[in-house]
Amino acid sequence: MDFQPGEVVQLKSGGRAMTVARQIKDQVEVVWYAESEDAIRTATVPAVCLAPIAFDDDEDLDEDED
Repeated sequence: MDFQPGEVVQLKSGGRAMTVARQIKDQVEVVWYAESEDAIRTATVPAVCLAPIAFDDDEDLDEDED
């Protein structure tokens, strides 16, 4: 599966939303904000482990805003 930079993804097994930075062959570099550490984190994940997240136009990425 091909992912585009800026696409929001998640591990197929669940977890936080992450943003695709780039894809090289079957490896995807993802970025997310680690609030508990107040830091931007990156990881390289096999593309087969990721699924795109579809958001409604009204839906906000930040689930803790209630």
